[in-house]
Amino acid sequence: MSTNPVFPRGVRPFAVQPSAAWDRWARHGFAPLDVVVEVVLGSGQLMRLAGPGRCSWLAGHGRWIPMGSGAVESVTARAMRARETVRPRVLLVLRDNPQYVVAELAWASDTGLDEVLGWLGRPVAREAAGLVSVRERLQARSNDYWLLEAAMAALELPEAGRDLPVLPGISVVVSARGAQSVLAGTVGSVVGAAERLPGRTPWDCVVVDDLSETPLRLPAGLPPQARLVRAAERVYRGGARNLGQQLSRQPVTVFIDDDLQMAPNYLLQHAVRHLLWPNLITVSGREEYLEPAAATPQRLPYGKQVPAGVGQFRDFGTEGRVDPREAYELVGRGDIVASRPLAEVGFPPDYVAYGPEDGTFAAKALSLGAFVVPVAETGLFRRGYRRTGNLVAQDAARTAAFVANLELQERHFDAPADGGWAVTR
Repeated sequence: MSTNPVFPRGVRPFAVQPSAAWDRWARHGFAPLDVVVEVVLGSGQLMRLAGPGRCSWLAGHGRWIPMGSGAVESVTARAMRARETVRPRVLLVLRDNPQYVVAELAWASDTGLDEVLGWLGRPVAREAAGLVSVRERLQARSNDYWLLEAAMAALELPEAGRDLPVLPGISVVVSARGAQSVLAGTVGSVVGAAERLPGRTPWDCVVVDDLSETPLRLPAGLPPQARLVRAAERVYRGGARNLGQQLSRQPVTVFIDDDLQMAPNYLLQHAVRHLLWPNLITVSGREEYLEPAAATPQRLPYGKQVPAGVGQFRDFGTEGRVDPREAYELVGRGDIVASRPLAEVGFPPDYVAYGPEDGTFAAKALSLGAFVVPVAETGLFRRGYRRTGNLVAQDAARTAAFVANLELQERHFDAPADGGWAVTR
């Protein structure tokens, strides 16, 4: 995360004093924060707007009155039809008490309300009556997460000197099949990363055995937060992740593949972002391949900080013509860290064998107002392990399954954005 955020054209930053913002936050026990945009509409209504699925607020009678999504959409739709412009102030506030401002982040003059809503992850185009598809929703919004960058910079996070007493509880879900030779390293890396969290931060780890031919087992000596469950039937990777999410307990969930090992600072770096933004997907910006017998380094993985460049993330959707399959490029490294409302949407349940569930999940999350943010300060090691059987036949079957699943993915993109997954088979 850049300590020098890039602001949109026409937006001017406030001169934030990080020490003052930090002290104000500390006085409230480092409670979860949110970024809101304060606007005055032509009707004289003073509002503090939050992102989709979160409570926005209307000033009235000396207090802030909560507004549900329907009320916000009605008020803002009328303002956009009237082509109103606003003079927004971007504020970092306590998530449950928007009257308390931790920092003023930015301001602008004479800005279209649709642009302001886009900053928050709300679609920037007026939606027609009726159901709107995932594809249509993606074409109406961007992934420019500058508000989160500004909040991080205002608090000088995640600097090493900024120690927090507690972070959001975090669950790790490992979808596993036939990976006994690498499982100890994967779960061991989770435990090691959990030890780097502030002492009061709750965590747990659920390993889901997707009906391996030889049942998997965890190594001895693990803490009680780590457990293994075995699926009653083959559910494949997306189904295994959904099962693990149902059994998890915390407000943030890490989904990782069974052959991935976390860098020591992995959980700490991801959890900080979710403390500041409640509708978020984070992915790691580094990945390094390890040979089966190689020792796991106690360092960050080598390689580019963000494999395809930060621009790929921030520029996603800015041209208004999006191929949703580009979402796979944002998340296709085997780890996804999601806030609980997104994690509970789940992965598509109808992909069999090798499927594009990560990209489909990311497209759905983006259509619901989430941002996908790379975390350059941490990463993963991918551990190779020996496969057995007819490898040529296995690879051919995987390719055939992936092609068939791409057809299902197209149907998911054309399904309604709001609501759960429709089984497309």
